[in-house]
Amino acid sequence: MRNLIVMVAMVVCGVPVSVANAQGIVKAHEEHRKDPLLSNRNFLASLEKMDGFVRVTEKPFLMHAPTATQCVVNTHVDIHGDRFCDIYISKGGETAILAGAAEYPVGTIVIKIKYPDEERSKIELYTVMRKMPKGYWPEHGDWEFSVIDSEKKHVLARGRVESCANCHDAYAASGYLTRTYLREQVNDE
Repeated sequence: MRNLIVMVAMVVCGVPVSVANAQGIVKAHEEHRKDPLLSNRNFLASLEKMDGFVRVTEKPFLMHAPTATQCVVNTHVDIHGDRFCDIYISKGGETAILAGAAEYPVGTIVIKIKYPDEERSKIELYTVMRKMPKGYWPEHGDWEFSVIDSEKKHVLARGRVESCANCHDAYAASGYLTRTYLREQVNDE
């Protein structure tokens, strides 16, 4: 019935439509209602207080310039040189990241906070990975990638961000997360 209403409305408005197209529109609308984080505003609000996240890095780890620069491709952020980062993960993914799992639960969110120095003097950027349902982007582990400004006010890039995926593909065996920062911290102890 819903499909019929959508089709009638589109025809009345003079929009040529096929049944398949109308069904796709209805499905997209239903998916949006199921996933409140599809809205950038809701997505940013969910990250605002970092409630429900666990920091898995005891101290910031060094990210070398070539990798750090990849995180800001196609944004207005000007980052050159090495950066230091902390990693946070939503509580549902904590066991998987610590175990080096190849699979993460759908909905897992990983946040990387970038600083210019090891003292965390200021936040320059947030990069976020969110595990999406199977089929979202299977060739890249079904992860959604986002780049967010230092104040968590603006989404600079989001979705199937090629520069992020290209880097994380090298870590497919560990669920597309490098985890080198965990090894560094264990080796330092």
